[in-house]
Amino acid sequence: MRRARLMGPIRTSSRRPARLCLRRLPRTVRACAGLKAFFGGIAFVARNPSVWPLAIVPALIAAVLTTALAVAGVSWVPGWVAGIIGPTQGTLGSVLGWLAQIAAAVLAVVVAFVIGFGLAQPLSGPVLERLVRRVEATLGAPTWPPTTTMEDIGRSLQTVVVGYAFALPALATLFVIGVLFPPAVVVTVPLKVLVTAMMLAWDACDYPLSIRGVSVGTRVAFMKRNAGAMVGFGAALLVVGLVPCLLLLVLPCGVAGATRLIHDIERFEGRQTR
Repeated sequence: MRRARLMGPIRTSSRRPARLCLRRLPRTVRACAGLKAFFGGIAFVARNPSVWPLAIVPALIAAVLTTALAVAGVSWVPGWVAGIIGPTQGTLGSVLGWLAQIAAAVLAVVVAFVIGFGLAQPLSGPVLERLVRRVEATLGAPTWPPTTTMEDIGRSLQTVVVGYAFALPALATLFVIGVLFPPAVVVTVPLKVLVTAMMLAWDACDYPLSIRGVSVGTRVAFMKRNAGAMVGFGAALLVVGLVPCLLLLVLPCGVAGATRLIHDIERFEGRQTR
């Protein structure tokens, strides 16, 4: 019974998968469902001060990790590089050694940013799934079985890994094509935007999907069936992501919006179970 409940919003029977797609939605909803859901997520967070402590967690984790790693790197890496270079002779040697230490410190800070921001999302998994439950409660959605903190972190890490596993090879291929055949940029650049938008949509939408206990394959199929809404939703996140460090601040809003979008798809399809 528990498994049937988890699979309810995704499958109607053991023989035929549910077609959760926007083709059957009203025209106005189908045209701008993704964008509306994103701004709806922003409105939900803005209007509910009780979720603000949850919404700030990803950015806070990123700031703490990045600061700690950057301080450690700047304190240790330049001295390590100086030890490798050894004593320098003359003015030129001293200047080159000094520049090498500065470059090492800058590289350490960059690596700290990459690691800090990269780990912030999976470590925020439990908080983001709590946010999903809060949004679904206001929408009258089913109460899904509780999960442990480690399960939430594991599913959040899985979200990141699956997203990058699809997106990075595609982006790398498009980059190589653009370098080898420059006129192809008229095609590769829009495709890069499309791939990035889908990756960002996956990052946000996988939280309300995974909480239902369905497989990765089922979640990927859901994204494909509703690609139009997902591209619109991901494009909004992509525009926000053009501002450095802003994406993590709006990630909780994106997760809230993704929860609303998926709930709307299920509601219009009549697959919601209680």
